[in-house]
This record gives sequence, C-alpha cells and structure tokens, in this order.
Amino acid sequence: MKLERLGSLAGKGVGALGLLVLLLSLIRLDGAGVGLGVMLVLYGLGLLLLSGVYGELKAVREALGKRWDG
Repeated sequence: MKLERLGSLAGKGVGALGLLVLLLSLIRLDGAGVGLGVMLVLYGLGLLLLSGVYGELKAVREALGKRWDG
C-alpha cells in the first residue's frame, strides 16, 4: 500500500474518531472530552495534509527525474 494512501486513511480515521468524541462530549457536556475531540480532529487534519504534501513532493521528484534523465 502506498504511504500517502495509508496516511490519508489514517487521517480520515483519526478525524472521524475525534468528531465522534467531540459530538458525544458535547451531548454529555464534558469539557475534557470536547478538548480531546478537537485535538483528534486537528491531528487527523494534519495527517491528511501531510500525506497530500508527501504525494505531491513524490510526484515532483519523479517528474524532475524524468526531465533530467531524458
């Protein structure tokens, strides 16, 4: 499995978990759970962005390699 695909799936999973924790904590009016949910959502977003940047850098490196080799 490609690394950027794995990072994207992990980011979506962590983000979904964080959103679930956030919503459940809002229903229960639990402040610590809301903070944890927000933190997990932001961590998932960071993983998604990092995997996207990694994929783009990998594509640029391949394109530059083809340009210099050919």
